[in-house]
Amino acid sequence: MYIACPHCNTKFMVLPKQIGEFGRKVKCSKCDHIWHQYLNSPMKSESTHITHSIANSRLGNGVNLPALLPIKIPQYLYCLPILLISLIIFLSVILFQDKFGIQSFLILGEPCVTDIHVENNKDQAKIILSYKIVNFSDNQIKMPLIRIRLFDSNNKMLKSHIVDQTKISLSPKQYINIKTEFPSAPKHAKKIDITLGNRLDFMLR
Repeated sequence: MYIACPHCNTKFMVLPKQIGEFGRKVKCSKCDHIWHQYLNSPMKSESTHITHSIANSRLGNGVNLPALLPIKIPQYLYCLPILLISLIIFLSVILFQDKFGIQSFLILGEPCVTDIHVENNKDQAKIILSYKIVNFSDNQIKMPLIRIRLFDSNNKMLKSHIVDQTKISLSPKQYINIKTEFPSAPKHAKKIDITLGNRLDFMLR
């Protein structure tokens, strides 16, 4: 295919793959004019005409190739792989923090659930759960959210409930007694899971 400088009309022979699907900047080797060249849609129909008439085309003092300027890549694209790798590492650490042997980033201090007592009243289809949240750290901490889930024998979750006591702060070595009721609890509930965290924690695990 050939292209023509829009400033001096000098014609140049180029390959379509040199221009590319989205075009590129080129520089006229005769007058130094720079423009963005796109592939012309009627290129295929012109190819035969070009073959026969190229001998009569003005190529400009023996020069038949323009200067193909390098395609500029936006600077933000260089940072994109680093950001994606950082995001993958961050999410991996949060999702598999137990395997890494670290605590949740979202809970400050060391709250722990102890003295769990379960009362299952099948006649009234009610489960009453009593437990303590203890601050074993040496710092005052804010109470985390408490998520309680009921599972059947196949580890299928039947019911979930979040206890919000986040307005309470625990002093070092202090604990608080909490009682949670599950009215209309499924009769085939076999397991109870208690997790401390916040809403982002519960979304990720």
